[in-house]
Amino acid sequence: MIPRVAILMETSLEVSRVILRGITRYVKSHEPWLLDIKSGGISEQRLPENWHGDGIIARVPSEQEARRISANPAPKVILDPQRPFADPKHPVSRLPRIACDDNAIGRAAARHLAGRGFANFAYAGPTLSSVLHAFGAWSDEPNWAEGRRLGYTAELAKLGHEVFVYKGPRTRRASENWNIEAEMAVKWLASLPKPVAVFAPHDARARHISDACLIAGIAVPYSVAILGVNNDATLCETSLPPLSSIPLDAERAGFMAAKTLDKLMHGKKVPALATYKPLPVFARDSTLPHQTDDPLVIDVLEAIRKERGFSMRAGELADKFGVSLKTLNAKFNSSIRKSVGEVIRSACLEGVRDMVENTDIPFVEIASRCGQQSAAHLAFAFNKRYGKTMTEMRSSAR
Repeated sequence: MIPRVAILMETSLEVSRVILRGITRYVKSHEPWLLDIKSGGISEQRLPENWHGDGIIARVPSEQEARRISANPAPKVILDPQRPFADPKHPVSRLPRIACDDNAIGRAAARHLAGRGFANFAYAGPTLSSVLHAFGAWSDEPNWAEGRRLGYTAELAKLGHEVFVYKGPRTRRASENWNIEAEMAVKWLASLPKPVAVFAPHDARARHISDACLIAGIAVPYSVAILGVNNDATLCETSLPPLSSIPLDAERAGFMAAKTLDKLMHGKKVPALATYKPLPVFARDSTLPHQTDDPLVIDVLEAIRKERGFSMRAGELADKFGVSLKTLNAKFNSSIRKSVGEVIRSACLEGVRDMVENTDIPFVEIASRCGQQSAAHLAFAFNKRYGKTMTEMRSSAR
């Protein structure tokens, strides 16, 4: 008989879809399973009526479903339990679970932002959890967000930095409507010392902060840098500018969950808890290491960022913005301790690296696109900066 396994996990989130890939990767390399998967959000996840299967992998969506899962005789593995289900008094807490190391995520965020040279730091907490409200009580902070905040503040405290914390609105109406909350977020951002680096515990919240900066006319990343979690490409790439984010080793989490369940279905003992870690930060434009409040420097940096520095010359930029190259370089050196030419070259090489790693565009054409007359000259500069040839970088990415 082929084992029948219910997967109770929202398919609406990128991180959950990656976890599902990890589950299916395990199944493909072992005996086949019949997977019961329901598309939709977390509130739509439930065991089918009269379901009789061999195993369950669940991100528990509600107290009602928790009772149904606990009562079902099939072996079970729980993913990232929310605070009510992690309480030792709750029966779900006694089930084997796979949990994200949220403290490690916060520490990784602190190291990334501190490494960008920031001296001011902030944390934008999540909205009040409507999911937890379904359990009969509001929580100021879900356990996963609390772990990320504590890791972030503790790591920065080691470096002698305090963290400004934004808790968001205290009412359900405002917390579930960004249009209402936006004004509060704008006021908070305006009150922060600049430049400042803001960490948000997930990408949707980072997107809120980015939007609030747009509303307030605050330049990202020059006055406010923003870092999220989950690396949801849809959210990150469509933000202005694109958001840096911390990916999670979610595929490994899914693989571990499936492996743990497989052992349980074969009567073997498993650890009560296994954790999965964050992956290295996926840096996009929202955490570029350029901090300044000089309007001219910000305008020029934005022009460079948008064009990736391709086919740009420092003198032409100076002419475009109506200043001499000497004046522009002086402002750049005073603000970000780099010349205009250095910023252009750095942006250009980062753009080239993106095309090398993520496309099949021939290197000669890449050289042409970025304004280099010689592919050999570009190859030399690329190797000098990254310690790898473009061929080696493309092979590594694959």
